[in-house]
Amino acid sequence: MNKIPTIRPARSILADKEKSAYRKYRDLTVGDTSILRLLLHEMFAFLLVPLPGALGILLRRIFYKKYFKSCGNGLIVGRSCVFRHPTKISIGNNVTIDDISLIDARGTDEQGIVLEDGVMINRNTSIQSKGGDISIGKSVTVGASSSLVSWSGIRIDEGSVLAGGCYISAGKFDYSELGTSILEQEPFSSGPITIGKNSWIATRVTILDGVQIGEDSIIAAGAVVTGNIPPRTIAAGNPAKVVFQRR
Repeated sequence: MNKIPTIRPARSILADKEKSAYRKYRDLTVGDTSILRLLLHEMFAFLLVPLPGALGILLRRIFYKKYFKSCGNGLIVGRSCVFRHPTKISIGNNVTIDDISLIDARGTDEQGIVLEDGVMINRNTSIQSKGGDISIGKSVTVGASSSLVSWSGIRIDEGSVLAGGCYISAGKFDYSELGTSILEQEPFSSGPITIGKNSWIATRVTILDGVQIGEDSIIAAGAVVTGNIPPRTIAAGNPAKVVFQRR
């Protein structure tokens, strides 16, 4: 059992009576950066984020180049996308982020959130780090209305496909501590979640803490993955079990 590094949940930041509303907002949106960085964020939120159509895509492509930690060419960002702590977000070439998506790097470590070349994030997807880095490899597709929540790290290797409605969440609480409420407990983790290259995660799959899925694997629709899955296998069920070996 590995304790996750100390993380201040949003609830704790908002309840802090020693901080002003301005400081709470800054901590949650852009982090401990300059007032100019916050003003830039606010300008983008007001002018660029809701702008529809081809003009919105064009202007976001131009101005977001200096907004993130790094940003390659060919970026497409749809309307009403939200980026928190953008100085911890690195984006490669030809990345697409569809409408109404959230990318929040507040809890990341040194690497931050990395979207490598050719990544496609479909609409209404949420990618959040409450702790640990998130790395999404080349040409990975994340389906619509999926949720990736990292407490100790998530890595999805190149060429993998996540269908719509998938849920990936690392970290858990000790449910045996009946005398301590969940809100008062410190989370722990079995380690980061990893998905090997060229894997297919079908519709509405749930992948839980510390799971490692080997390369060239397929997880059937609706499966709940609680343990490691070997490479080149097909797994199904709740909890997911290997049902077929790919050759």
